[in-house]
Amino acid sequence: MEINRLWYSEIALALKALVDTSFLMRIAELGADLLARVEEKLDTKIIPVVIPNVVKELESLAKGRGVKARRAGLALIFCETMEQLEVDIKEGDVDLVLLRAAKALGLPVLTSDNGLRRSLRNAGICVIYVNKKGEVKTDGFIP
Repeated sequence: MEINRLWYSEIALALKALVDTSFLMRIAELGADLLARVEEKLDTKIIPVVIPNVVKELESLAKGRGVKARRAGLALIFCETMEQLEVDIKEGDVDLVLLRAAKALGLPVLTSDNGLRRSLRNAGICVIYVNKKGEVKTDGFIP
């Protein structure tokens, strides 16, 4: 009897995922419920993880003017609520650092960047993305 109750109980698991600048900008554009849509689609809690390179990229974008700068500013506010992960990879652009970190840690990546998505897919890394219609899609195996 006890085994049946444990077998059928819901177990809430969380999935850590690295977050790209483009996904954070997309959250700023479409609203914070974008992460909730990803969680609903995957039927699991997502713990978004940000690396310093992404934060630096957002800071440089926020220094400008216009809509893109305002979205970057909002994205920086979202970053404050997310887990910060220090990585030893310093060289290369942000996409390359994300790819190397994802590969080393075995984490999926949340992105809206088609070029990064292609690179991640070619490297065998799981990608979770939101297409232009706002639909949540995945490429690869989610660990």
